[in-house]
Amino acid sequence: MKRLSAILLAMMTLFLITGVAFAQGGTYTRSYGTVTAVNTEENVLSVQTGGGTNTTIKLDILDSTKIVDNTTHKQLQLSDIQVGTTVYVWHTAGQSTFVPPHRKAYAVVANVAADQAAGQLFEIASISKGENGYTLFNAEGDLYLTIPSASIPVYGQSEKLSASKLKPGMVLLAWYDVVLESYPGQASSDTLLMLSTAASVQPPQTGDSSAMNLLFAGLSFTISAGAATLLFRRRMERA
Repeated sequence: MKRLSAILLAMMTLFLITGVAFAQGGTYTRSYGTVTAVNTEENVLSVQTGGGTNTTIKLDILDSTKIVDNTTHKQLQLSDIQVGTTVYVWHTAGQSTFVPPHRKAYAVVANVAADQAAGQLFEIASISKGENGYTLFNAEGDLYLTIPSASIPVYGQSEKLSASKLKPGMVLLAWYDVVLESYPGQASSDTLLMLSTAASVQPPQTGDSSAMNLLFAGLSFTISAGAATLLFRRRMERA
């Protein structure tokens, strides 16, 4: 019995540690599709994604979520988005297994016309100075972006940020049409919008990455496993 208790304690500890580890993670995932519902009371945006999957995802719009019009590059409110409009969204990678299954949105680029290039999220990993501007390398490690030595508009602000003040960890939107087929890819853009001027940005956590949810899930599994083990042992003793 002592040995069994020790095993159960070890399992519980493992789930607690795993829950904390997951809670510290998080990455951006990009989705593209058509808005099917806008709930301004609960701040939820429903999007039917493309790619032949026809999957509808629900996005929690937080106070920190950046919503941008693709044409004007201006800040929008959730109420400005209409059903049927095309959007690009960047959100937490995992979908919560808890009810309701939502993802948390970091950025939304709305009103993307069929003949338009959409603003793309770019998280800066490194910066190098050139003769005609700066070359930025993204955090995914697959794109070099060349930009001019000019000030960049900042989301929700009247002030602009000098390109010379860019730092790794900052996040921006960049509009560009052509990406050279090299690896990493290469593109250039003179249409930019800073989403974050902080040197380090952490994406919002998914429901699955919530420490509390994982702790409860782990404890429930541990208790169930313990009960099953005890029942099996009693049956073996009676046999």
